[in-house]
Amino acid sequence: MVYILVLLTISCLLIIPGTECAGQCSKIKSLLNDNTIKTSSRNNDICILTENSCCNKAVENKLLEKTKSILKNRVFLVLNQFYAKIATDKQYKSTLLTKIITSSTLSQAKKVELNEKFSSYITGVNTLTSADLEEMRAASATGALSTSLGAAVSGTCQDLLYFDMESLKDIQLKYLGSILVMLRGYQLMTELITAATSQDLTEECYIGAVRGGLKFGGCNLCLDKTSFSHPCAKLCRNILSGCLKGHIQTREYIQHLALNQVKLNSLVEQFARASAVAVEDLKSEVKSKLQLDNEFRASCSSLQRGKEPTKKAVYDFALNYDEDDARETLDSDWLCKFVFSGVSEVNCWNKSQVGEYRLNIYEFTNEGQRQNPEVPGNGPNINIDDIISGYEDYKVKVEELDQGRIPLKPSSSSFLAPSLFLLTLSLAAYLTAT
Repeated sequence: MVYILVLLTISCLLIIPGTECAGQCSKIKSLLNDNTIKTSSRNNDICILTENSCCNKAVENKLLEKTKSILKNRVFLVLNQFYAKIATDKQYKSTLLTKIITSSTLSQAKKVELNEKFSSYITGVNTLTSADLEEMRAASATGALSTSLGAAVSGTCQDLLYFDMESLKDIQLKYLGSILVMLRGYQLMTELITAATSQDLTEECYIGAVRGGLKFGGCNLCLDKTSFSHPCAKLCRNILSGCLKGHIQTREYIQHLALNQVKLNSLVEQFARASAVAVEDLKSEVKSKLQLDNEFRASCSSLQRGKEPTKKAVYDFALNYDEDDARETLDSDWLCKFVFSGVSEVNCWNKSQVGEYRLNIYEFTNEGQRQNPEVPGNGPNINIDDIISGYEDYKVKVEELDQGRIPLKPSSSSFLAPSLFLLTLSLAAYLTAT
């Protein structure tokens, strides 16, 4: 009898397959790559267990470190996927902006200057002057017409077409404005996502994830009989909502921006098509004038010799994201189902055993998360006040475009120098008179 007990003890220590203790603590040993783990008396700081288990304080700390190395990337996985989607369209819109600049009749030096000013505009710093806007308005319209005719439109011809080109000039400026405002929106989205992902999750969040046994494993692995159980769905949602409580406002503004970017994209397409129609109408007018207007024909006969370009593929304005994609980025329900897959509604790990999770799902609001017991304390402090201020200005421009108005305005500083000059003259006149 003693021989059998000794043999059984040795087989358990060596984890010999076929013995009754061969699977003891196997899941947690595999996760932590530690074959020394064994069942011991209850001695826990993190896990809420009522019996002896494979987890003591040292093992819990290993689980916590494992969770810290994985959880943040998983929590922000959908947000980063969304960022990749907006980056794709951002590149498309940047290409359209470059095309407007390069196809204009501006000098090379002026193209470089305006490109730098447009880049500043996108980051929220407006250095454009009235002269810049008027010059771009005329040069982009002239460039579009020249491209369509396959011939340069001379200054004399521009003067003769002055009133005919007014409609195209306005449309080109709206088209340019819609692209710049949309790129501004992408800049704000990027700043929001950077602000969100640059902060670490809280210690309480990591502890909650270990207790909840989210996907990669936690306290559910401490007991062999529960090691294959999935976390309860409502528990998962409460843990992830608690982990993301510092991002409530971030999620709100990502959704606001996505909604407005979808609207802006339709406006960009609308103005692009309106520009194409206006160019064709103006080209027909030019051809008519070349036949019927002797003065115009004498000054602009070179336009008859132009070689019209072959038609190129139409730009695809379809977006690869929508408002739902933005909503799902920091949504605990979506994350639990599709990132932390394996959650269950019944017979699930409820933080201490397999059974039912009886608490409610706490709303993803400041008040709701104050009541959430799974991740106590405050979330990370994320200051997005400047981004919100930028959003308010951006939203005004979206509304202006939606109403058919041009959103591009000269910077207030561009009016400063003339005002100071006039003040100086007035002061000089006053001093002279007195």
